[in-house]
Amino acid sequence: MNRRERTQAFVTAIWEWYSVHKRTLPWRDLPDTDPVARAYKVLVSEIMLQQTQVPRVIVKYGEFLERFPTIEDLAGASSKEVLIAWRGMGYNRRALRLRDAAASIVGVSNDSLLRNFVEPSARIRSNEVTKTRSAFPTSIDDLTSIPGIGRYTAAAIRNFAFGIPTPCLDTNIRRILHRTFVGPENADGSWSKDDEYLLQLADEVLEEATKGTKETKVSLKKSSVASVPFVPFVASDWHAALMDFGALVHTKRNPKWEMCPLTKKGIMKTTKKNYELRMMNYGNRKGDSKKSEPGRHVGSTFIPNRIFRGRVIEALRDAPTGLTLHGIGKQVAIDWDPGEHREWLQIILKQLTREAMLGVRRGRYMLG
Repeated sequence: MNRRERTQAFVTAIWEWYSVHKRTLPWRDLPDTDPVARAYKVLVSEIMLQQTQVPRVIVKYGEFLERFPTIEDLAGASSKEVLIAWRGMGYNRRALRLRDAAASIVGVSNDSLLRNFVEPSARIRSNEVTKTRSAFPTSIDDLTSIPGIGRYTAAAIRNFAFGIPTPCLDTNIRRILHRTFVGPENADGSWSKDDEYLLQLADEVLEEATKGTKETKVSLKKSSVASVPFVPFVASDWHAALMDFGALVHTKRNPKWEMCPLTKKGIMKTTKKNYELRMMNYGNRKGDSKKSEPGRHVGSTFIPNRIFRGRVIEALRDAPTGLTLHGIGKQVAIDWDPGEHREWLQIILKQLTREAMLGVRRGRYMLG
């Protein structure tokens, strides 16, 4: 099977699988006719999904949009308001990056608001934001120029919000393309082919996947593998199909070979046998060393500082008048000893303050 034949067979098999197994997710098939509203909702979902599992995002996504229904609402929010709304998601810096991206988009679209930017995380006054209508950038260059929006997120916005076919790689898409067209990943999780190669491959596959007559797009609900294969032209559907396939069938650690149509039809270069051979010694290689990260031992357990950072934010969410350093220490560390741990906690609090997550007033730390 040459590459052209493999591409065609791959596309057909994925569309057929997706026509039956498509996931229903709140950030898909958005009913908004306003492209700015769609783009904003896609941006929120993409940032949330970066380091959080789908079931948790489903819950928080609706709550977050209820609190900040428009990009202007989020752009005008304080750090404290955003961090409180982000409760339960973890990796709190994402929340402020999301708010800053919204502020940047609103600011770029409305020159009159630029005077409100004091620093990258500055707050735009809500009463001015709500009087202005934003435009949302659509080019890759314009999108990636916004702090907090990388190449993948920019491509996702183009695909899912604006229907502009744009090749992209997330963890699921990268894994599926590499396993199908190259072979299994290395035992340490690295890839034989780099992202430049895989992105070109993604472009070729996307072109094949979006062929067809626009006027005769088949509805997912009416599509049947037994009748006509689902052959849509919308790039958002194709990327959703790959993501679902990676999340449900070709997972990172435990691929479901018995459920994989690519395996059954001999389309995928990765097989159960060569995958297991490659992974056989994973975790048992001598000389491997784990990357160290800042933290300390509590008893016999090492806890990285990122965990303590999250605990600090969580403690302050429920402290509207703030907490002293000592008060924070007692809440985040069960072994808190002011003499031994004060300097360590000061370093964490100073870093959170530099990142605009915390403020200090009269010796009390508060959100934002």
